[in-house]
Amino acid sequence: MSGDPVHFAHALASDHRQQILRLLWGRELCVRDLVQALGLSQPAVSHHLRILQRAGLLRAREAGRQTFYTLDLEALDHGLRALRLALRPTRRKGRRR
Repeated sequence: MSGDPVHFAHALASDHRQQILRLLWGRELCVRDLVQALGLSQPAVSHHLRILQRAGLLRAREAGRQTFYTLDLEALDHGLRALRLALRPTRRKGRRR
């Protein structure tokens, strides 16, 4: 996981990437399976997978010529915590509310 909340948020910003994460929640799928489920082209799915991988949200397992992907729930939780902390308001010293 990159650790950068902005990078993490960018990975979640696409409706297609959110669909991919839902499809990969608790199961492994290959690119072909994702192409069929999403109705997108193979290059488009690969592009979205690359962004999700760079954000550290996927686990990949190679089997022959195919790669199977699954959602890394621990990385998702870590990213959500980091994003929540990044968005938390900070207090300025010397200011009273």
